[in-house]
Amino acid sequence: MLRKQPSIIAVGVFDGLHLGHQALIHRLVDEARERSLRPVVITFSSHPGFVLGRRSAEMWLDEEQERVGLLREMGVEEVVVMDFTPKVSDLSACEFVEKVLVPHYGMQALLLGYDTRFGNRSRDDFDQLPQLAERLGLDLIHDQAILQGLQPISSTRIRAALNEGDMVEAESLFGRPYSLFGRVVEGRKVGRLIGFPTANVDLSQCRKLVPKEGVYAVTLRCNGGQWKGMANLGSQPTFGLERPVLEVHLLDFNGDLYGQQVEVLFLRRLRDIVRFASREALIAQLNKDKESLL
Repeated sequence: MLRKQPSIIAVGVFDGLHLGHQALIHRLVDEARERSLRPVVITFSSHPGFVLGRRSAEMWLDEEQERVGLLREMGVEEVVVMDFTPKVSDLSACEFVEKVLVPHYGMQALLLGYDTRFGNRSRDDFDQLPQLAERLGLDLIHDQAILQGLQPISSTRIRAALNEGDMVEAESLFGRPYSLFGRVVEGRKVGRLIGFPTANVDLSQCRKLVPKEGVYAVTLRCNGGQWKGMANLGSQPTFGLERPVLEVHLLDFNGDLYGQQVEVLFLRRLRDIVRFASREALIAQLNKDKESLL
């Protein structure tokens, strides 16, 4: 049965709920309260740009469960994670409003971000939404860009910061530390042999963008607890290991994390990964890295 409860809707990929997105969602919730409407967000399980071949890889800034959880925390009553199917991708903007948003979600108002645009590009009628809204009795509400450094906050800027390993810049745009999720698996236990035991975090199931390789100051979260540490993200040339790994050495932790799902928050990049002439040289550098965290 189609739902008719009146709603105000925001549509977007929301690839990383950064400060700009957060401002839009707060506006959505405020408008909903003032208009006695239900705040609804329509997002997608796959990135449309990737599905349509405009992006070479689907590396998110937030996993789906992160996006949904954050949206609900901000007061969104319903988060619709829509499959971006060929049928959906074929709809023009006006068709999407008239055939999906209004009949299925009872939309009475549509909140548009400063750069929001949707609908099939080959049949682009996005600019005709005002006429459609007038015909259907809908309200179109336009939000403004949130600026930082005279430029709008955007996922593109965050991606650029992550690719440079600038976690401070990324956090200033994101509104929170950037993080990766994975399960702790058994490694080669080399760190333990040199006095720096590590949690080897498997990233094989991670759909998020991985920052530039390097050594980072991090916080690891697991089962309600969190610990400071340092992480090696990337290859380990000193030990002849070239495939990317994420290994985290925790301060003041003596437990067992094997098999646990963890979240690693990247706070700042300490240095590049380099090949050391000996294990002793590596140990000396690791001690310097550790001291910088204390």
